[in-house]
Amino acid sequence: MNRYNIMHKDKLVAQAEDSRVTAVFDKALCPNSIFVDADLEVWLKSRSIDTHRSNSRRLYKFLRMKTDADIDEIINIGHGITITDNWWIQREDEMLDYSSLKQYNEELADISLYGFSNKCKDKSKGYTQLGTIGSYEKAWRFSDDAWYMYKLGSKTELISEYYAHCFLKKLNVNCAEYKVERRVLETGLEQECIITKDFTQNALFDFEPFFNYFNDNEDPDFILTRLAQMEKNNTMSGLVEDYVKMCYYDALLMNVDRHNLNAGFLRDSENGGILCLAPCFDYNLSLSAAVSLHFSEDKSDLMKYFTENDRLMEVMDPLMPGREEIISAVETAEKKTKLAFPNDNFKYSLFSDYVISAYDYCGKMISKENKNTYSRR
Repeated sequence: MNRYNIMHKDKLVAQAEDSRVTAVFDKALCPNSIFVDADLEVWLKSRSIDTHRSNSRRLYKFLRMKTDADIDEIINIGHGITITDNWWIQREDEMLDYSSLKQYNEELADISLYGFSNKCKDKSKGYTQLGTIGSYEKAWRFSDDAWYMYKLGSKTELISEYYAHCFLKKLNVNCAEYKVERRVLETGLEQECIITKDFTQNALFDFEPFFNYFNDNEDPDFILTRLAQMEKNNTMSGLVEDYVKMCYYDALLMNVDRHNLNAGFLRDSENGGILCLAPCFDYNLSLSAAVSLHFSEDKSDLMKYFTENDRLMEVMDPLMPGREEIISAVETAEKKTKLAFPNDNFKYSLFSDYVISAYDYCGKMISKENKNTYSRR
């Protein structure tokens, strides 16, 4: 039988035997999905690298792990560590130093992102990248006293994600910070990646995904009901509105990849309290990266999904930006994205036409729902 200590920073918060949680000592500082008799493996898998990625398999090989590694091997090597929170796990007989386990290892970051490394560092030290989740080749890198997520993708995916970021920032939507970086490979070819700054500020806050609260249930009514209850229990506000705005802008940007692992909460790392929803992130499968962008009221499934939900519409009604704000945002997004990708003759009118058409349709549906009480401000 294997016994494990579940930690938050340097504090023991729970214990487990094999794959079952057996004791909780500080519920406030535990992940929400950790409770007595909880399945430890479910929690660990939700914060583990996707082995379908080619470079993650290369990383496993470098760390001398099997791609079908069991829970004990995953804990022994990666310790369940991610960059955006302070939870981790060790065997009961270990006394490991958390800060050392989270030190930056450039060699492992190179392998996770590119599949190889020219660096010659000790592979047994620092962050293993095993907590770098997602289906795209990516890695966390540390520079200038901050962590940054580097992610590869197709040209269209990179442009779509950066454009979405610029659009949302212009509208003052709480979203992650993005930039574009290029490097020249040994072959002479240029490689681009999108970079996201860690919004937890080196785990000053704990990011906890919706998955830990709602599992795979992504139904808006289900989530709205629970967010409203969280607001009531914690005498706070903003969770419902921020969630609805995320759903709304996902619809405007045709973001087809929103799920319960790329949305979540920021928690106080001192007392465990929920502070707010995390900034919006992960837009590489939005806009034309996802589909052919030609707005149709009959075929826009994502926008119809939003406008056919009365609760989403009711909350969003007073939060709707003015049409001139949307036009200004798409103009700003296009300008900034062209500067970031100066050598690409991308047809940005596809983006602006879709976003404005989706906005107009939503406004029309809200007006219809509220018997023409909606007016553009």
